[in-house]
Amino acid sequence: MKLLLIFLFYISILGWAWGDSLASKNNEGNKLYKNGKIDEALSKWRDAQIENPDNDKLHYNIGNGLHEQKKYEDAFKEYEKSLNPDVGAEHCSAPTKDNEFKANTYYNMGNTHYRMGKLLEAIEDYKKCLDIDPNDEDAKYNIEFVRKKIKENLKKEDQQQKESQQKENKDKEQQKQNESSKSQEKQQEEQKQSEEQKSEEAKDKEKADKTKEESGEEEKKEEQRLEEEKEKKDEETSNIERRTTNDEKGMSKEDAVRLLDALKDDEKDVQKELKNQPIEGQYRVDKDW
Repeated sequence: MKLLLIFLFYISILGWAWGDSLASKNNEGNKLYKNGKIDEALSKWRDAQIENPDNDKLHYNIGNGLHEQKKYEDAFKEYEKSLNPDVGAEHCSAPTKDNEFKANTYYNMGNTHYRMGKLLEAIEDYKKCLDIDPNDEDAKYNIEFVRKKIKENLKKEDQQQKESQQKENKDKEQQKQNESSKSQEKQQEEQKQSEEQKSEEAKDKEKADKTKEESGEEEKKEEQRLEEEKEKKDEETSNIERRTTNDEKGMSKEDAVRLLDALKDDEKDVQKELKNQPIEGQYRVDKDW
């Protein structure tokens, strides 16, 4: 890729039909540019623009300086101004848009577009240069170079796209495997929790059965105790009844007569006492005449 040839060559042969002051500043800027002092060169050219702000060749030189500073967008604007200057009659001392100047300007615009990554636009600029100067070998070389670069970029982009697609597919497969692994882990964890829950339920049931069994034994013991107490009470009642019966059977005839006489005497005393008490509710009724 030939980017600098037109810069140095064109500036070195560029002639000026201006006044001594303007030409002096421009020549000083050219020397500074060749010595690599780009900032100082730009300062001289811009000083010269004070006298002739729309001069096409000053725009061209300033564009070269900005290109060297890698300020490609600003450089491109200066090249455009050099092709379309707004030059008033009072500033136009002689026609400057010769074919060589325009061809070199398009060539440099192509270089600038290339640096900006605008490869198709660069090819168009080089073609405009060849339209003016069909024998410009540098422009021909650069066109082929840029076309080759475009093919390489397309191939590179295609390769990057394939790699990106492969990576995306790989990531999806990895994600799928991770999700499957997580699903299996989740199932295993749920199964483990289920088994633990069943084990706890079995333990609780065993404990409840044991408690129920112990409770049943206690109830059984309590029923047995109550049954024993009942039997004991029944036995005591039976003993009392047997003793009473035996007492009655062992009374002598004389004791029975005495008991009977005593009962009769008691009954007489009761009857006597009742007889001596006044009878309530009985009154004498006098005859009513």
